[in-house]
Amino acid sequence: MKKLLLCLFSALLFTACSSIQEAQNLANCKFALKSVELTNYNLTSFDFDVVIAITNMNKKQAAALKRFDGKLTVNDDYMADITLRDIRIEPNSIKNAKAKVKVPMATFSNKVLGLISMGSGTLDYHLTGTMYFEGPLGTEIPMPVDIGRYGSYNITD
Repeated sequence: MKKLLLCLFSALLFTACSSIQEAQNLANCKFALKSVELTNYNLTSFDFDVVIAITNMNKKQAAALKRFDGKLTVNDDYMADITLRDIRIEPNSIKNAKAKVKVPMATFSNKVLGLISMGSGTLDYHLTGTMYFEGPLGTEIPMPVDIGRYGSYNITD
């Protein structure tokens, strides 16, 4: 019985150490708001694909993102909540994480709607939020991030 408990404790400790290492690797990753693409629109809403590029600088170990909760703004006005879950970034690679969002027309200010309706307005996107990585015993450890801006996005047909 003692051997079984020792094996279970060792496995738990190994898993916790592995999770902590992947979390540490995540803290060393670089994040960039790669694109915000209008995919569909109608009289009541706009659909967007939001792509976040996550670069794992570690050459030997993967990084793991348990969850990301953020807010996307356009020209400093709130646009949408962005959520990503369970993303693994392999060593020395870039993972393009995509979130699909549906934004009601009423969310946009008249100024932003005017830029969109003109078809050539310049929009400035900004993404901030909190990423969570898995700690020991399955706890989620938060870390605030400012993923940055993706600006001068020209809307064209």
